[in-house]
Amino acid sequence: MEWNIAVLGSVGSGKTTAIRAISDIEVVDTDVRASDEETLALKETTTVAMDMGVMDLGNGDRLRLHGAPGQDRFDFMWEILLEQAKGAVIFLDHSRPDPRADLNAYIEAVHAQKGGTDFPVVIGITHADDAETRSLDIYQRYFAERSACTCSLCHPPILWCDAREQQDVAVLLVVMTALLESFHRYPSSLLHERMHVLTGTQA
Repeated sequence: MEWNIAVLGSVGSGKTTAIRAISDIEVVDTDVRASDEETLALKETTTVAMDMGVMDLGNGDRLRLHGAPGQDRFDFMWEILLEQAKGAVIFLDHSRPDPRADLNAYIEAVHAQKGGTDFPVVIGITHADDAETRSLDIYQRYFAERSACTCSLCHPPILWCDAREQQDVAVLLVVMTALLESFHRYPSSLLHERMHVLTGTQA
């Protein structure tokens, strides 16, 4: 079985680096020299269409990784990749001024395209060493404020990730694979509905 995975995140959050670290094929990329000052301050090149890599899972199973451009002006590519994807990995640069706002932008993009479906999301927090504080609290609180439900649809897994380290990226994608297989056998929406029955809240 093959699953298309959309890889989203702000400029410099580690999308291309992560795909290069884990891919079992030579990565196809569309990097060009950055033309705007904000991007140039972060790196010399930027993705303008998508990066593509493959992670072999064995037994013929694989993840096809499609990295989206980080700049807002290319957000139409987010929609295209999400439409074809079975799951999404979101990379967030923890050192940015407002990574919670970045998280909200990508979660809203996912919900706009995939809301109401069993669509797994995994979140990788990068550049932790460049930030003043190392805590996942701001991300955990974001989801807690959106919903009291703790199912994986409402509160996706959040992990620290060094996008340069193959092992860190592999952990993210193993979690994604587990969610994909779980959702296939036991739709998470059923658990979501059950959680709301137990808590007495509305789904």
